[in-house]
Amino acid sequence: MFGGCRQLKFTEPNPWPEGHEPTANPVLVPLIDRELIMDQISDELDDYFRIYREERLRLVDNVLTEGWIETHPKIGSTLFEPWRKDSTPGFERLHATLQTVRRFAKVRVIPTGNAYAVDVKVYKELEDRQAPERATVSGRQYRHDNTLDSDFNDPFYSSPNRGWIPMGRDLSLEQQILRNIQQRVTNSCEPN
Repeated sequence: MFGGCRQLKFTEPNPWPEGHEPTANPVLVPLIDRELIMDQISDELDDYFRIYREERLRLVDNVLTEGWIETHPKIGSTLFEPWRKDSTPGFERLHATLQTVRRFAKVRVIPTGNAYAVDVKVYKELEDRQAPERATVSGRQYRHDNTLDSDFNDPFYSSPNRGWIPMGRDLSLEQQILRNIQQRVTNSCEPN
């Protein structure tokens, strides 16, 4: 027989897989050829997202400028798409299965005195629908008294991410990308 009430505790999922220490963000990578470092980072990001814009590291008047990469948003992979990498296993993949979640990345490559600081940020957004798809009842209710029913429909007012609610950052995917970038750069620095 069941009796009493039990308190449910909801905790934030652990973004670091078992056995992995968190990688610093930004991660420091060795000062190597600037084209090689940008190629390695672009190639790693391309495994998860489609690249939208990229500004490569450049030498301008003997000053090394900062490089950055931005990606297009991508709908998160579900449990039924194990070949896609943009949702990490566990909570993030389950969440993308039950909700429509999209992610995008912004990466900065900052030259420091003796290394590059690679700063990876992956942002998550939840889809915001006006009403459930295929709903039989509309979201608008008409009044039958003599008051005016007016909506605020200004064609010049629009949100840049209309239809998406920001959810913060996806730390587990950031960690995965940072570890892979660090490994790629380390492998490219080793002599053959």
